[in-house]
Amino acid sequence: MFLTLTLGPLQTNCYIYAARGEAIVVDPAHDAPAILQALSSAQATLAAVLLTHAHFDHVGALAPLCELTAAPVYLHPADLPLLQAGGLPPGFPPEFAAQPCQNLNLQLVREGQKLSIGGVEFQVLETPGHTPGSICFHCQEEGIVFTGDTLFRLGVGRTDLPGGDAQQLLRSVRRICQLPGHCRVYPGHGPPTTIEHERSLNPFAKHVL
Repeated sequence: MFLTLTLGPLQTNCYIYAARGEAIVVDPAHDAPAILQALSSAQATLAAVLLTHAHFDHVGALAPLCELTAAPVYLHPADLPLLQAGGLPPGFPPEFAAQPCQNLNLQLVREGQKLSIGGVEFQVLETPGHTPGSICFHCQEEGIVFTGDTLFRLGVGRTDLPGGDAQQLLRSVRRICQLPGHCRVYPGHGPPTTIEHERSLNPFAKHVL
């Protein structure tokens, strides 16, 4: 089962992938009850939470989920300070901060690490630029990649927030676009796309390829 929930004030995509009774949640953006209801409907146990990065609009429901499960949460270490700050870049109003996680089973991951959930393997790709610790999760078997706020349909993530780096982001976009053309891209905001579509029409991808 694959499900997209678009949640929170910034309309962030939260993805739920279930196989063999286990499920992953990618970027629990907001509204923990909606996420838990989706897991219940899928009749799947939460096996892992994958964070593409730690901005507040991608981790808003993380604390409520962690209160109910000991499932590991996977994050790149470079975004750990951002998570500890409630997902808030400097200068953002404190009311946007994500709730602190008291029972966080945090697992720090780096380039090339492989995660197996329900017998399906996801590989970590380091793709900094939007944040220092932005990562993608690529499943070759299913032909999908979760790109967070690095690559969107016909666009890329912003780099004007603290920790952003435009040149790093472009290198990361180039790296993502080297995946097979049929690979389906599930971004942090907006509709899904494919690698081939972005190679052909995304002006940022065309610039770096």
